[in-house]
Amino acid sequence: MSIFRVDLHVHTSASPDGRPSLEEIARAARRAGLDAVAITDHDLCTPVPETLEGVLLIPGCEVSTRVGHITGLFLDRPLPLEEMGRLPEPEAAVEAIREAGGLAVLAHPYQRPGAEPEKFNFSLDGVEAVNARAAFKVPEANHLAARLADGRGIACVGGSDAHDAAEVGNAFTELTADTLTLSALREALAAGRSTAVLCRNTSRLRKGLSQWTKARRRGGLGRLGKAAAYVVYCAGLDVLHRFR
Repeated sequence: MSIFRVDLHVHTSASPDGRPSLEEIARAARRAGLDAVAITDHDLCTPVPETLEGVLLIPGCEVSTRVGHITGLFLDRPLPLEEMGRLPEPEAAVEAIREAGGLAVLAHPYQRPGAEPEKFNFSLDGVEAVNARAAFKVPEANHLAARLADGRGIACVGGSDAHDAAEVGNAFTELTADTLTLSALREALAAGRSTAVLCRNTSRLRKGLSQWTKARRRGGLGRLGKAAAYVVYCAGLDVLHRFR
């Protein structure tokens, strides 16, 4: 058995607020010492090669549901997203993920204030106990997620939630597996042989730049103005945080 470092939550430029290409992600993963990354674009199953720049790529998708986001990992075919409709029930998303050969992981469940554990009472294969962006609004978000996973007795997962190549590897999962293959890593996660690792919290400026990217793609002076103000606001919060 070997321990492999895998970032299980990464977005490409195919996401509305994502910035990097697959090639940029793979190069960033290699620099960060990762063995694999999961491509989990928003409500989109982005096709990926099996490897790129020597990094294993895991097919995935981050599905927006009525109660929050659920990542489908190790998908062997695309999800029927059009059939599922906008903001499906979480049970329907989990069922679709499993029918596509994947594992269903609850992503950053406490990223927004006010989330109650009762809303997550449905079948899952894991909980994202470490997310490098989760603490922007709720400082204890990762702690609460880890407690939820522990209480449910299911696997803890770590992911950077990268929307920029510079974020890749800020958080990741250590998976204990026989070999570095999709099937072996999937089996390791399904068996709970996983440890969530946080290297660093992503800066708020990166969050601001994600929103700027989304506004630029959608267009409109009003959106761009709000996004620009948000970038400045996020940069200011980073400065204040640094001097606390």
